[in-house]
Amino acid sequence: MQVFKAALKAFFRHPIYLLIYVVFLSCMGVFMGMSVNDAPSGEYLTRPRVAVVDRDGEELSQGLRAFVLGQGEAVEVEDTERALQDAVMQELASYIVIIPEGFSADFAHAAATGAKMPEVQVIVSTQSAEVTMMDSLVDEYLGVARTYTLALAAASQAQVAERTSAAMAHTASVSVVQATETAPLSNAFLVYLQFEGYTILLSIAACSAVVISRFGREEMRRRVAASPVPQLRVNLQIAAACLLIMLVCWAFVCGLGIVAFGGRILGVATSHIAAALAALLCYSLFSLAFGFLVGQMTSNELVMNAVPNIVGLVISFLGGVWVSLDLVGEPIVTIAKFTPVYYYNEAIRGALDPACGGLTPGVLANMGVVCLFALVVFCVGLAISGIRVGRMGVWNGSSTKRLSHPAA
Repeated sequence: MQVFKAALKAFFRHPIYLLIYVVFLSCMGVFMGMSVNDAPSGEYLTRPRVAVVDRDGEELSQGLRAFVLGQGEAVEVEDTERALQDAVMQELASYIVIIPEGFSADFAHAAATGAKMPEVQVIVSTQSAEVTMMDSLVDEYLGVARTYTLALAAASQAQVAERTSAAMAHTASVSVVQATETAPLSNAFLVYLQFEGYTILLSIAACSAVVISRFGREEMRRRVAASPVPQLRVNLQIAAACLLIMLVCWAFVCGLGIVAFGGRILGVATSHIAAALAALLCYSLFSLAFGFLVGQMTSNELVMNAVPNIVGLVISFLGGVWVSLDLVGEPIVTIAKFTPVYYYNEAIRGALDPACGGLTPGVLANMGVVCLFALVVFCVGLAISGIRVGRMGVWNGSSTKRLSHPAA
């Protein structure tokens, strides 16, 4: 196992690669995952900061004002253009309702005659789920008020507002029921696995390329050829060393993810998590094959670091790591299907699907495509290696002839 030990020794001469590519980038993936907020169990939306500017002052508008303020965190805003602008720009209130003058009278008249219903003016700082919820609640309140106005023709605005507020006060108890055998997917853990595709490619490719390039140099080939160890055994020991490096990087990424996001994946079926990590292992095989290709192409360490970085950034973008493919055009999606990252992302999404996750046929198919990418890249690396060996053999043969010619 001398060659195996020599390969590992060549790798450990570059501890900076382990520190930057494996540890630092993996921790960066943890930070990116932690930045994603999963909705807490039983709580779907936060209470927005709301404000109401009542320019009408009648009973119906007062009832609407009380209802809106009760649905969020009440904020007082002056009825001036400057104050409203400050409230929006400084995000003092995320949802502001302005009730125009004469709104109650116009509302009662429109409800009685069937004319177009008057509208309140709404100002929002940012469009969000909470804002959409408030829009729905305001529309629902006005719809119930219109119904009571039609049903109680002789009722006053105060009575309509009271009946409407009482009706809107009715709530239903909500409980979270897990419909499947596994808990819903944690977006944080998914983002981590997506980013680690870039980490795995860069770390394994750069580290294995360093080892392979060392044994691909001409002087090293001559020393190996002069040794009594068969060439096949030498190649197997080098491959074993690179495979060990790959498994160490993969195990570190998996272990770090489970430790960092253990609380967010509680309840997720073990088979689903194992399938996602298996997809990452398939992508690690592609990274190893890519490192073999880079190691055959060059022995320059600068190039061996630059190529995986550039290729990793490009295919990660095309595969949907940095930007969701839902936000790009169809031509980009078509190009993305020619990259292994696309199928890796599809595999982990399918594996962590709470409804039908795990090693489903679709997940296995995507993992198989990633392995095919690895096989193709490995074959290209073998072809380049054969060309290099052939050129070295021709050069050595021609040199021998030149040296032996004068002796003849």
